[in-house]
Amino acid sequence: MSPLRLGHSRTLPARGVACGRGIADGDRVVAGWGSHLERRARASRRSAPGVLLHPRDMVLLGWLAEQYAARTDQLEVLLGCGPRSVQRILARLRDAGLVSTYRVLVGEPAWVTPTRAGLRACGSQYRVWQPKLGVLLHTAAVNDVRLHIQARSPEAEWVSERALARDRREGEHLPDGVVVTEGQRVAVEVELTVKSERRVNVILDELAGRFDMVLYYCPPATYRQLSALKESGRWPTLGVRELPARGALGE
Repeated sequence: MSPLRLGHSRTLPARGVACGRGIADGDRVVAGWGSHLERRARASRRSAPGVLLHPRDMVLLGWLAEQYAARTDQLEVLLGCGPRSVQRILARLRDAGLVSTYRVLVGEPAWVTPTRAGLRACGSQYRVWQPKLGVLLHTAAVNDVRLHIQARSPEAEWVSERALARDRREGEHLPDGVVVTEGQRVAVEVELTVKSERRVNVILDELAGRFDMVLYYCPPATYRQLSALKESGRWPTLGVRELPARGALGE
């Protein structure tokens, strides 16, 4: 399996969407990360009567649908825009009833979720998700990891947790995402808390049996735990990475 560029070194700029000119790379979504959203855009742009939607709007709405929600600073990275441009885009979509914005914590960027109309506009069958304070930290971390991988391996495809849940078998552990590249499937876990070793062993045994590689992104305490398990040699396809630095995502 060719090594994925998924380490914690300097992140390359996100690709796929540019402000002011629709989709980057000559109005073409970069393969893997946006092509399915572009097809969805062509099929669904007329599903919001009276609202003229740009290709980047469809990418934003589709990305939000897949990831549940995102902070405005993460959307700046996704779209390659500055704060003012993103605020203008969100104001237009909010006025059209396609997104909702929430202020959750003082001093933190606002959160954005697609409304029922926004989900319909981008052709999504997912349900409206209401932000829950207890899971927002994890949602933000998964978003950061997806943006990090998207920037470093734009040829790969990300399969979201919501998409995986549709085909989940009873009792099956659900990873936070799956990266598909060169025919290989990599289960991605974003683990923010230290679990019991027994529980982690069960998860690793299952994921290692279902996927070609298992890749964990963790803060320091969890990183030490997973690194020790990797060094045991029991799971040769296990990879452990530090969480991408929040300020480095758009560099």
